Amino acid sequence: MASASTANAPTIDPSEVSLEELERSVCTSIANGLSPERAAQVLAEDGPNELEKPPKPTLLMLFIMQLTGFVIVLLLCAAVASIVVNGYGPKKHDVLSYTTGMAIFIIVLINAGIAAWTEHKAGDALEALSQMTQASIYVLRDGREVKVDVPNVVRGDVVILGTGDVVPADMRLIEADDVKVSEMALTGEPDDVPKNKKLKFKNPGEPEKLTPENMVFSGCSVTNGKGKGIVCETGMSTRIGRIAQLIAGEDGGKQKTKCGCLPDTSASATPLQQ
Repeated sequence: MASASTANAPTIDPSEVSLEELERSVCTSIANGLSPERAAQVLAEDGPNELEKPPKPTLLMLFIMQLTGFVIVLLLCAAVASIVVNGYGPKKHDVLSYTTGMAIFIIVLINAGIAAWTEHKAGDALEALSQMTQASIYVLRDGREVKVDVPNVVRGDVVILGTGDVVPADMRLIEADDVKVSEMALTGEPDDVPKNKKLKFKNPGEPEKLTPENMVFSGCSVTNGKGKGIVCETGMSTRIGRIAQLIAGEDGGKQKTKCGCLPDTSASATPLQQ
């Protein structure tokens, strides 16, 4: 499984504590990083640092699923009943007598097609999110810089970032030399955002920042400078992971089903289906 264990996730806000407290929280060393043994243990507990990708239904399956709603079934029954009644009525040879039933059929089919296409495109968006990464990154393990695959990055790893890198996980910066990142994937902000390692305390009544200046987040690109950071969250526990979870319409990483085997698509239901 790709989701991080919530039981092992930090219970503190990594952007609002000292580096020493964060270091203790994730059981790491700023100077040396994790040991290979500790990294393997955390990886076994939290799972790979990647986004979960539930099985993607085909467009035909999505279309069929749109026809299983209670209101849709009632409308289809009404359309059939209208056609049958007119078929045995005095105007059974009049084509116009079947317009009501045929109109209901057409409206239901168009509605199901729109809903199926919308959900199909949402699946493409989830796939795009899962590809917002790179194959490997440099981390500190026992004081040495080693290159590891991004899925093997764990909480507590000290990651080395440079211009052009994609941030592999949600991280608190411990070094920042003119670092700027693109946070368009998270906030839609087109301009590069400057980052630093400073700890800033929030004043009473001050609104919370969406992306603190001393944090960088998974999927964001480093556009300038270099730095280091402590990994605080991985996989589906990252900001981008929670966005992916919302897009997938899942609860706790488990896909809901209905009718025994069909995925539940109620989250993307059209007004007619609601």
